[in-house]
Amino acid sequence: MKLETKLIRLAYDNKQVRPYLLPLIKEAREKQALKIQQFQKMISLSGTTFGVLSAYGVGSKSENQNRHAKLVMGLQKRGYRSIVQLKGKWEGVSEKSVIVPGMKFQDLLELGREFQQISVIYKSGDGVIGMYYLQKSPPYAEAAVKSEGEPSFEVSPDKSHWSKGRGISFTFGFLWGQHIPWDGKTPLRKSQLEDLY
Repeated sequence: MKLETKLIRLAYDNKQVRPYLLPLIKEAREKQALKIQQFQKMISLSGTTFGVLSAYGVGSKSENQNRHAKLVMGLQKRGYRSIVQLKGKWEGVSEKSVIVPGMKFQDLLELGREFQQISVIYKSGDGVIGMYYLQKSPPYAEAAVKSEGEPSFEVSPDKSHWSKGRGISFTFGFLWGQHIPWDGKTPLRKSQLEDLY
């Protein structure tokens, strides 16, 4: 049971502590709402970029944890400090990953290839969220786009989505199976997605 739920139940059952617990519950809800708002802004704001990647692969839990630590160190060596740790799933398997605000596309591709990832996710400055398949020939991408051409995503305070971090969960609405030719070097542009919406 979530801490907030326990506090609400405790406040409901005990009138004498209710005045002390209600401000705590309100503050927790406000913090969570702010996290969601900040995340939505990062995804929606034109001109902002981010990358999402993992270092997990075939191997034991300890091997994957070591690979993850090397990924974080590699990001820090490249000057990225605002690294958000995530827990997610890929093809039904739990894994750690990161979302890196302000990430350069070339850095994302290099690290994705270094850690032998099937794919990486990138949001370009013009708002395209793409999943870039690094091991396909010819290379292709898939986009998370709504019918109006805006990024497709969902953010929630519960843990129902694929990726979780900082008290929220989220998922990108990729148009699975709609392969977009990709040059293997540059991020997708909105003009390449017009046929999708």
